[in-house]
Amino acid sequence: MANAHIAGDPWVHVEAGVSAPDHIKSWDYSTRLRLARRMRIDLPALLADCGLDVAASLALNVRYWPSTSLIRRAAIFVPIPTNGILGPIERIIEVEIFGADLAGDLTVETTIVLAADTKDAAPFVARRAGSVLWRDSASLSLEGGAGLLPVAPVSFKEQGLPEQAAWYISVDSAQWTSAAMGNLLVLLNDDNGTVGEAVRNPDEPQASVLWEALAVDVVCDLVGRALEDDEFPAEADAADRDGEVTTAALVHGLIRVFLKMPNETLRDAMDRLRGERRRDPSQLRAAVQNSLLFPKGRKP
Repeated sequence: MANAHIAGDPWVHVEAGVSAPDHIKSWDYSTRLRLARRMRIDLPALLADCGLDVAASLALNVRYWPSTSLIRRAAIFVPIPTNGILGPIERIIEVEIFGADLAGDLTVETTIVLAADTKDAAPFVARRAGSVLWRDSASLSLEGGAGLLPVAPVSFKEQGLPEQAAWYISVDSAQWTSAAMGNLLVLLNDDNGTVGEAVRNPDEPQASVLWEALAVDVVCDLVGRALEDDEFPAEADAADRDGEVTTAALVHGLIRVFLKMPNETLRDAMDRLRGERRRDPSQLRAAVQNSLLFPKGRKP
């Protein structure tokens, strides 16, 4: 992989002007994530190390994927000139990633590849376009373990809710176009000993499984209510009048990230999911569990 001849600075979060941290604060599904990094490449040494001559066509390639999906998306493909280059070169690469494509953790992979087939290559030397000569990757946490929705521990007994339930997801489905953060609330039952312990010790393994189950319920409840409501907008602005993400936009993001098929439009995905839900309500929950890799601790 010729690592000694290539150096890449850490990705920089362009808006903040700082190296991209392990966790992106204030991220939501309407965010466009802009990242940039400086690459230094000793081209003559790289080509010699890989057994390639100066006629070889190279390119910098960046692709990304969220932890909730195995689908890789291309961000940029930048040709690297090789003819006449006598020493190291520098390139600053920048990518823009749409929040609607993301959830959970984000992996950004940088590669240097052959941009075209090479002729008369020696045995065991890369020759086909797309052959990877070097790669590295970085991971960013977008949502954190606690998710994006507001939560409140309450006594279900005092609230008149089932006393030993784990949680209750409150959403006003008559207000799809209002701000999601003011329209949604997850109530955690203080009267439930397991939930109370998970709130006090959120990093324990048992708590992690509980929060993963809550994430499945949140996605299933929100998407399920939207599919049942004939008034739910198939298309809507991502933000309300105050710039907050709307409940409808949040549901659209959940469908795009967790449930939409490749090359399927949002409207087509909703029509398909609505039909599947009517025929078999359990299929939606199974699809959400599959996309969220629930439970995370399962063995492949």
